[in-house]
Amino acid sequence: MTDTAHRPDPPERMCPSTPAANATVFLGMITPAGRVAYVTPPLPAEVALAQAGTDTPVESRYRLAGPCVTSKCGFWTGAHCGLGERVAASFQEVAGPAEDDLPRCAIRRTCRWYAEQGRAACAACSHVVTDAR
Repeated sequence: MTDTAHRPDPPERMCPSTPAANATVFLGMITPAGRVAYVTPPLPAEVALAQAGTDTPVESRYRLAGPCVTSKCGFWTGAHCGLGERVAASFQEVAGPAEDDLPRCAIRRTCRWYAEQGRAACAACSHVVTDAR
């Protein structure tokens, strides 16, 4: 007989590319080359958003993370994140297997993309800029 009453709940999954309205974590800045320069340790999203200004959409300058909203998201397939799947697959097609050294990431332990796609998602993640339209 197994005792399931004492198992910890799985961690809340985080979306590594959430709109500012749902953001709880500031992941990094978008560089002029269009890549994410990650920050560690994690910073609360409010810190970045308070300094964001209004000249361009926040998401085109910052990468933000927040709780995965599953079925409330247009990328949710019913079983997993379709965006994470597409990002990992298309990046692997162009760049090949993930590098040995993954970028430092403040949410990897709880990241939805990493949980579902593994190293391939991490390799692709720094190339993603959230569409803020």
